[in-house]
Parts: sequence; structure tokens; C-alpha cells
Amino acid sequence: MESHKDQYDDFCKINKERYPDIYEEIRGIAAGAEIKEEWAILLMLRPEVEALVAAEKNEVYANENCFDIISNTKDGDAFIAHNEDWTPAYKPFGFVLHENMPFSTTGATHITAFTYPASPVGFTFGYNDKGVVTSCNGLNPIPCRPGKLGRYFINRDVLAATSVQDALDRLRKAAKDSALGFGMSIGCVGSHDMYHAEMAPYDPHSSEEGGYVDIIKIKRGETYLHSNAYTHEYFKDINQSITPSTQHRLQRAHEMDDPTTPEKALAILGDETTPVYPIYRYGIPPDELATISTALLNLDNATVTIYGGNPTRFDPVVVMPLYNPETKGDNSFGAPFIIAICLAGALLIALIVMIVLFLAQNKRANSRSVNSVYQRVA
Repeated sequence: MESHKDQYDDFCKINKERYPDIYEEIRGIAAGAEIKEEWAILLMLRPEVEALVAAEKNEVYANENCFDIISNTKDGDAFIAHNEDWTPAYKPFGFVLHENMPFSTTGATHITAFTYPASPVGFTFGYNDKGVVTSCNGLNPIPCRPGKLGRYFINRDVLAATSVQDALDRLRKAAKDSALGFGMSIGCVGSHDMYHAEMAPYDPHSSEEGGYVDIIKIKRGETYLHSNAYTHEYFKDINQSITPSTQHRLQRAHEMDDPTTPEKALAILGDETTPVYPIYRYGIPPDELATISTALLNLDNATVTIYGGNPTRFDPVVVMPLYNPETKGDNSFGAPFIIAICLAGALLIALIVMIVLFLAQNKRANSRSVNSVYQRVA
């Protein structure tokens, strides 16, 4: 940041202009964590900064974090399964964060996601009160474009989408100004409408400057495996770095049974057959990363199951409900709920008014009756 202040300022300017609420959220994290605001912003720009530093040193940026499985079977459940891989030192510190944003005007008001200290939500796996579910994998396109939209900012924005279509629209809107790239799995609770997106800082089929996102639909009866390499047909000729770990993990996953059930998906994510570059990782050299957590996000039964250890050997740490708009299970006061409360209140007020009028009418009638008796007596 200090030696490349112009690049840092350009990154800050475009991301603040495009995502002002997210930028303020990061400033708030910095204030709450009592760290410098610049440090929190740099955490948001970590992939881009690491890629640019590697390029300056004539090295290859090697993002090899995470593994995704999308399963949209005909007769079984639709689900997204995810291995969250990162530096082994993070193992004790990953956590699930719930954000309540009742005054949000840009999307969901409740977001829940796995994250790390002083970091935002959105770039691992998460879900919101509109039923939208996402998970992400890092990619290594060459080159990175300085002063453009950071991957984490885009991921965080998509996690706030109000629907699957809104999520795809947000990706398309961000693509032209993307600085780097990533893979993203997207689905919705109670639906088999599932997609996978790959974003890149340039379009390999165009001479015009600007990034591009390719989105494929995972149809009923299909499964899809994704790690840290571009695998969409559209990006088959893109300039990218693929690490040995990525190659081994993808190859081993394709050798195993098609992940048509949650059990088969967890068997893939927990596989340690390859001794040097296993799918489930421990940070044993030459592999520098470890699997911090494993998640199974089931869109049919609306649950997320999170494992702290290998899912083939350990019980989950927690099983939580996903927000399900169909059953109003989002713990928020949606418009239908507010309307129902207002109608009930109006009926109650009307009933009270009727009772008061009835009592008042009876009182006047009784008063006239007594006066009539007095007059006859007189």
C-alpha cells in the first residue's frame, strides 16, 4: 500500500463508489476490531494485492483455496457442498457470522456466512433471508487489473441478492470492471434453479478491454465439480495459473462416484487418498493450505451442515436452518407479516369502536327510559 499508493487509492475509489454500503461495513469492522482502516481495506483486496505483488516479482500468483460441488439430481436433493481451504493458522479462528441489516435498501436484510477475523462475509459460503445460497473458489487469471473491482467486494454484493436472477445480474454488472477472477456457485432454497459462474478480468473472445463472466446452468440430473481452475468451455483458452494441488484434487474428484447424494459429495470432500495433494487438506508440505471447514447446503430440506473435521470421520459441528422464504423462516418482519398485523390491528380497533358505540347507545336508551318513568310518576 505504501509503495503503490496510487494503485491503492484507485482500488479504494472504484470500490467505494460502486459498493458504498460494503465499504462502510469494512470501515465498521476496522473500528470494532480496533485496527487501522487501511488494514481492513487491504484484507478486502488481498487476492488482487497478492496477484500484483507476484507479477512484480515475475512470480505466478497461486490461489488454490476451496472446492465446490453442485448437485442437481432428478430424484434427490439439490445441494451445494464446499471445502473451505486456507492457511492452517486460521483453523481455530473461522466462525459463522450473522448480519442483521433491517434498514438495507440494496438487498437482503439478513446474511449468514462463514468468515475469518477482521474479514467480511461473502467470499466463502453463505446464505441470506431471501433464500439465496452462494459459495466461492479462487481462480488465477493473468494478469490482474489494478484499480478495478475487488473480488471480495463483488462476492459480498452477490450474497445480498434478493433472488438467483438478481445474483446473476449483479455478477454481470460487475464483470466489466473486475480486477481478478473467481468461481461462484449459486442456488436458492426450495428450488432446483442452480448456476455456476466464472469471472475473469478480460474476455478471451474479445479485443475490447473489460472483464467477463460466463454463467452455466446446472440442469436437473447434472452435477458439477469446481476448484481453482477455469473449467467452463468459454474460458478454455484463458491465460491462467493452475497449481499441482488444483490438478490433483480435480483429477481425484472426477475418479470418484458422481456426487448425486450428500453422502457421495462428502466422500469426495473428505478424500485423503492422494498422499501429497489430497482433497481434504492438512497443510502438510508441499501443500501449504488446510481445510478449515466443510459445508453441505441442502436446498431441499433447507439446512446447512458444517464440519470442523473430515466429514467422512467426524460428526458435524452444527446443523442450522437455511432461511426459507416459502415458510417465512427468515426471522424477519416481511411485508406480508406487517400487512397481516396491520389488518388484525384495524379489526381490533373496529371491534372496540363498535363495542363503545353499542354501550353508549344502550346508556342513552336507558337514560331515556328512566326519564320517561319519572315523567309518568310526576
